[in-house]
Amino acid sequence: MLTKILKGTILGLAVASSMSAIAETGFKVPVHYNVELVDGISDPSNYSRFSRLISLTPGKHQVVLTFKDTFRSGSDTRLVQAIDPVVIDIENIKKDQVITFDYKKPANESQAKAYVHMQKITLIDNTSEKVIPKSEAYYYILTSDKGFSLMRDYKQELANLNRLYAPSQVANGEKQLGMTEYGAPTIEANAENFANAQNAAASKGLTMEPMGVDNSAMSTSTSGKKNQQINDETYRKLVNLYNKADDATKLKFMKYVMAH
Repeated sequence: MLTKILKGTILGLAVASSMSAIAETGFKVPVHYNVELVDGISDPSNYSRFSRLISLTPGKHQVVLTFKDTFRSGSDTRLVQAIDPVVIDIENIKKDQVITFDYKKPANESQAKAYVHMQKITLIDNTSEKVIPKSEAYYYILTSDKGFSLMRDYKQELANLNRLYAPSQVANGEKQLGMTEYGAPTIEANAENFANAQNAAASKGLTMEPMGVDNSAMSTSTSGKKNQQINDETYRKLVNLYNKADDATKLKFMKYVMAH
């Protein structure tokens, strides 16, 4: 009986040892942060909420996180949420490497409210706790000239800025990074950029494309050309008004178009 127990114990230890030896590759999401996008995908299947690990393949990736959690304030608990998300661009994660970040974790509501205005973090290797060089991974805060909005589409904003990384779309950054007063890097999504990213937004039906020149559809008569010019100008004005509208108005307009 004792021999069987010893054998079972040894076998269990061996299994546990072999399982712990299986290395993982990915990004460890720090506490109080929530996953918004992984490589352009919302609610990714490769994220385990139990282990807080986003499993990744070696290479380039992009992770978008938001700070949102409840914190104690006296005898009550209150929700504290950052206005802007943190975007982490991983240039080349190595096999069996897990990246995460350190930050001054708040212990109560007051500290949490102070932190969301700064969001200064340090990307590190989860095993060695060594700082990750910016050539391998860096972060910035994605701000918006619209301020706080529950309707923000981080994927579209990144696409508009040519900053989105997704399996089907790899875009190089164009807009320069800025710096907050707390020393954290930042980049602002500008509403005026929406009209310059038609291809990214067209798939969601939220942006209209300017009318192009169609030689086959143009009349050779003077009156026909004049009417075409008037139609083109009217169309451009409609597109301009549409692209300046908020998301709710755009959606309402699209429903109207589809119904007529």
